Amino acid sequence: MKQNKSQSLHQIVTGGIIIAIATFILLWKFPIITHHFELSISDLKFKMRYYMENEPEISSDVVLVALDDASKINSGYEYLWPYNYYAETIKKITEGEPTSFGMDIIFTNTVDATGWSNLIDQLAESYMSVNPYIVKMGDKKNPLDINLHAEFLKELKLEKLTFAKNFDINHVEDITYKTHPELQEVSSGLGFANIQHDSDGVLRRLPIVAEIDGLVVPHLFFKLLCEHLGYKLENIDLVNPYKLLLHNFPSKDTTKTLQIPLDGNGNFLINYMSFEKIQYQKKRGQFHHVSAWPLIQNKKALNFKNKTVLFGDLSLAARDFSPTPLDGQLHNPLIFLIAMSNILNESFIRPTSNFTSMLQILFLIIILIISIYRLKVFEFAMLSAFMLSSYIFINFMLFINLGIHIPLFNVVIPFITTAIYLLVYSIYQSQVKMGVLEGSLQSYLSPHLMDKIKNDPDILKLGGERKRISVIFSDIAGFTSFTDQADPAEVQAVLEEYFSEMTSIVFANEGIVDKYMGDGILAFFENPPNGVTSAQAAVKTAMEMKKKALELDAKYKDQKRFPFAIYVGIATGYAKVGNIGPPEKVDYTIIGSVVNKASRLDGPGDPGDILMDEDTYFFVKSDYKIDDFGKHSLKGFEKPVQIYRLK
Repeated sequence: MKQNKSQSLHQIVTGGIIIAIATFILLWKFPIITHHFELSISDLKFKMRYYMENEPEISSDVVLVALDDASKINSGYEYLWPYNYYAETIKKITEGEPTSFGMDIIFTNTVDATGWSNLIDQLAESYMSVNPYIVKMGDKKNPLDINLHAEFLKELKLEKLTFAKNFDINHVEDITYKTHPELQEVSSGLGFANIQHDSDGVLRRLPIVAEIDGLVVPHLFFKLLCEHLGYKLENIDLVNPYKLLLHNFPSKDTTKTLQIPLDGNGNFLINYMSFEKIQYQKKRGQFHHVSAWPLIQNKKALNFKNKTVLFGDLSLAARDFSPTPLDGQLHNPLIFLIAMSNILNESFIRPTSNFTSMLQILFLIIILIISIYRLKVFEFAMLSAFMLSSYIFINFMLFINLGIHIPLFNVVIPFITTAIYLLVYSIYQSQVKMGVLEGSLQSYLSPHLMDKIKNDPDILKLGGERKRISVIFSDIAGFTSFTDQADPAEVQAVLEEYFSEMTSIVFANEGIVDKYMGDGILAFFENPPNGVTSAQAAVKTAMEMKKKALELDAKYKDQKRFPFAIYVGIATGYAKVGNIGPPEKVDYTIIGSVVNKASRLDGPGDPGDILMDEDTYFFVKSDYKIDDFGKHSLKGFEKPVQIYRLK
């Protein structure tokens, strides 16, 4: 028995773990299965955090100078803005004395070059501008053409960039737009300005760094932040696709190693706050969002001390915006400032690795396996549902309160498939056990009682209940002398046939055989649901038993055996019915004087007689021809008992 249990447990453990791991590997190798749903869940987390008013803030160190539609319209240049106005804007920004200044504007060649020299002069005077370039990300199998971009790479290498390790991060296979050489000469640095939308078109991550010709190069927003803090790019350490370390990173009055979490592909997950939150901070003066034209018109420069300024084109013509998880579309320059704020405030979204998800699955599966071995099917199903809902709740709360982003479906789906497997396995095992138990019980219980137990298991509760029943006692006439003369095998054959035939008759009339007593059968009848009384069912059964006895008598006479006849006694009254006995051994039986009366009624009669007490007679007197058999003294009863005989 112990060996079977051990083998069953081994099968459960092996099967559960195999199902979980196989499902996880399938989702890992084919992420497209859950990718769309995972993105939707990620957006839902942002929205829930917004409703719970637990959003991060945009840093007061960042400033957005916007070339918006109002600036273009009010300046009289609705489409292309003159270079002179760009120069004037840069002049005003420089006069505000920011710590760093970035240009998220692509200057293309135009026929009208008026003011270009003025723009270059203003940038040269400030000499703090970080300018953008655009790259094409691709496969490492497609290396960058070094000869084609030699001058540009020479400019990049002046930054003392760190070497990229052999990690699967964003690889640059081409540079599609380079900052104008004259702009490069008067710039303090360069940063690629690429954005990478997810498959559903939403911008959730930025390639904070990329690999160009074996070097780690920064994104525009990251380069601007480094300029703002005076941070050297040579201190960057890309540990793996999940972790970017900034050694000697300035923090208040000291330095430390700041760990920036990545998504496993070298991308920085943007920890968005709602536009409503940004507007609130703007009204309170905690975030400066300045239009370019009013900035030019101000005679006095705005104070940008200790701040980093990003000058971006937010006009409709630029179409420089992206869908976001929270507010529909935001302009990309504003998104860059949000990413910078995330680093300044150290308010990161921290994605977890596949290894972490695998550990979570194994932990949950172990709990399931332990539970399936100890709990019933329904209890296991309830526990599984509770664990699933608890995991989802914790998953959301970790994101909302700590910014920890754990992929939901990569854990939930293996959990559900394993729970279903274990549940089906448990149901199957329960059905097997139930089948074995039912097969065993059918050897002891009548089909009628089996059906009652299935429909109402409470009838097996210990102690039973008081009911009005009718009891039949039947035994074989002259059986003692027969056993003295006959061979034991012959006696056994007669008993087996007698018990089988008579028991079938009792069962057919929805009676319950309580026990076999030597050559006697003790059976009882409760009131059937079809309106027939227990007494009527008992008398009908007795008549069929008598008829069957006559058939057996004829059969045995042909076989030269003894004459076969039975006595039948029927009594009706109250008795205790149910599971009666000590806890160590209970039995579905009957207890009461009505049982004794039925077993004594066969004494006064002749072989073949069906005798009944007065209570039985009351219920069947109009259905059958019955004789008054008189009062008789029965063993165990003080007063004579009135008996009736069925004709």
